[in-house]
Amino acid sequence: MLKHLSGSIFWKIFVGFWVTILIVTALAWSISADWHEAPQNYGAIEKGPDAQRAVNNALMIARWNGTAGLIDWLKDSKSNRIPEVFALDAQGREITGRTVPDRALSEYARLVPSIDAVTEALPTGRGRHRHRMLRTLDEGVYVMHLPETGWVRFFAVRTDVPATRFLAALWRTPWWVYLTLMLASTTAVAGLMAWRLSKPVRKLNWAMQKVGEGNFNIRIASEVGRSNDEIASLARRFDEMTARIDGLVARQKRLFHDVSHELRSPLARMTVALELAERDPTKLTALTPRLTQEIGNLDALVDELLTYARLDDNTPLKKERVELTGLLESVVEDADFEGSSRNVRVTLKAPSPIWIEAQIDTLLRAVENLIRNALRFTPEGETVRVHACECNGTITITVTDAGPGIPEEDLRSMFDPFVRGKDQATGSGFGLGLAIARRAVQRHGGSLTAANVAPHGLRMTIELPAADKKLNS
Repeated sequence: MLKHLSGSIFWKIFVGFWVTILIVTALAWSISADWHEAPQNYGAIEKGPDAQRAVNNALMIARWNGTAGLIDWLKDSKSNRIPEVFALDAQGREITGRTVPDRALSEYARLVPSIDAVTEALPTGRGRHRHRMLRTLDEGVYVMHLPETGWVRFFAVRTDVPATRFLAALWRTPWWVYLTLMLASTTAVAGLMAWRLSKPVRKLNWAMQKVGEGNFNIRIASEVGRSNDEIASLARRFDEMTARIDGLVARQKRLFHDVSHELRSPLARMTVALELAERDPTKLTALTPRLTQEIGNLDALVDELLTYARLDDNTPLKKERVELTGLLESVVEDADFEGSSRNVRVTLKAPSPIWIEAQIDTLLRAVENLIRNALRFTPEGETVRVHACECNGTITITVTDAGPGIPEEDLRSMFDPFVRGKDQATGSGFGLGLAIARRAVQRHGGSLTAANVAPHGLRMTIELPAADKKLNS
């Protein structure tokens, strides 16, 4: 299920657009975050709550730990950061030796007169009042008197460098640049997806045109790709369809050729008989049995052709639930009686019951054809053995004769229409019996195979799906 969804065109489109939106959102968030990290007053004296908190921390460190503790705290980049606190003495020197940003120094220089005026008006504290502090009005500068340094000016500055200067530059980029980039990236992504998705569709369209022109040798699954999406699946189904149509057309052509050949022979003999009768009417009585025989052959051939055609894959097959052993017993009994004239026995070994869902007449016709074929090849005094069993949900029916067998190279073609054995013992059949049997078995969802047995003989094996055992009780 997950594999199917992962290869779906819907999910490809969904994920593609989702990733695009995610990237755009991530860029917008990153730019916004970078703006917060690099505000417009970057490098200037801050006056907000964060700056007040940072300076208050520095003043408390100075109050309780003295100048030495203050210097250690100011130099600690992990504690004194975002914003960074600076402390300047009366001469404008930073007491730790750090470099103050130029913008902050410019603002501080502008405030020096007012700061000096305030500090001159303040008495220097002694004893427990030796630390006096003042925040100048809305300017973000705090003053505190330290015994070792005198009046010190404290202020906070945003000095952390943005993670990427490129992102900071993007903030200053005009809106139309963003719009252009968005349209270009969206067009590229959509164009690539449309091209990749439309390419196999165009290939399918071309292949269908070729099939419409009568070329059934077209195969496109390997060219469309090995993905698991709907188009690749459609390409595989197309290949299966064309292969099947190609096989059906070839089979139809071969069947027409074989039928015309089979019809031509009795018709030619009938034509000769009629010509002889026209030349000498006295021979008509002698020729009548010959004509009757040929007419019977034609009737039998047409009957077998109709049976073979009715077993076409598109013909509905009505099945019913039946017990197989009893049906096989009746077929074997008739065949045993037929073989008794040549002293050939037909035996059955099968447990009871064996349940199957089948069209009775069609399936019994297939088994009967196999048994009759075995009777033709079995010499006098021998036995045709029929065996049936059920194992692991599969019903197996075997028909084994005691004949000479069939050359290995002929085993695969013996079930094709109008294929006769090379041995004269095959009789005057049309070569449709085994073809009808195989098609009947295939229509029941099974298979029919043949194999030579030692020391001599042929075994034909039918395998069919058994009926649901839950319904047997």
